Amino acid sequence: MNYNNDYQIVLGLVLALMIFGVALELRFIAFKAVLQRPISALAGLIGQTIFLPWITLLITLVLDLPAGIELGMLLVAASPGGNLSNIITHLARGNTALSVSMTAVSSAFAIITLPLNFTITANLNPVTQAMISGTGELHIDSIAIIKGLVILLLFPLTLGMAIGNFATGTAHKITPFFKRVSSFAFLVFILVAVGGNWKVFLDNMGFIFLIVVFHNMVALAVGNLIARVFRQDPYNRRAITIEVGMQNSGLALGLILTQFQAEPNMALVAAFWGIWHIVSGLLLVLYWRKFSPIEGT
Repeated sequence: MNYNNDYQIVLGLVLALMIFGVALELRFIAFKAVLQRPISALAGLIGQTIFLPWITLLITLVLDLPAGIELGMLLVAASPGGNLSNIITHLARGNTALSVSMTAVSSAFAIITLPLNFTITANLNPVTQAMISGTGELHIDSIAIIKGLVILLLFPLTLGMAIGNFATGTAHKITPFFKRVSSFAFLVFILVAVGGNWKVFLDNMGFIFLIVVFHNMVALAVGNLIARVFRQDPYNRRAITIEVGMQNSGLALGLILTQFQAEPNMALVAAFWGIWHIVSGLLLVLYWRKFSPIEGT
């Protein structure tokens, strides 16, 4: 499926609006919170930006999946935390402030960590490396990805945080609108990704879905394990588990549609992630709400 430049620009603008809407609720105090409890935030960020991308690489090497699926998994794993993790953490009675701070920091550093992790891991996998080589179907241009992240992530994130912190009255007024826009825009992203590749979707629905469910379970397990290794209390453990397990698949999908020629399998992996991590997060909420954090995680 070929996308012309005008269409890619529209998709980029839609994603930028989504990120802007999220950034309106990110406060500078979230970064201050990281300094106040650096070990807790560091545990989550290590799990998210180091362990998850490299464990995902090992999974792709072992499973030997189609190249597009593996690239999609590697890109999602390299993405920062998603804003929905904050809501899920709150519902699960975890440390919401820690969740917000990790989302803010991982999003800010994604301009470096995402292209770095994705480029390295994709080139270390022979299957994906063949696909992105000079003679392959795709070509990874790290500079283009960074430029895309500046437009899709850094600029709207900075603008949204500036308004949210320095014009709070305006932010409170427009945040509900942008929340609705974000939800609608993400739905459109999924429909574009799935609708534009409907035959591929039908042919691979069960297989890709199982891969995404497995990958998400691994991400949640990584978050929980790293929190235990760092001896975090149950409240922080819930926050870190959810933060590592809920990636910004909307950002990954936007990059796929604008930077990777909407490669069908990559797009479907990101689209399924966007749906499934909400389901898995809510399932965790249902389970955890049966216990206080002190009773069990």
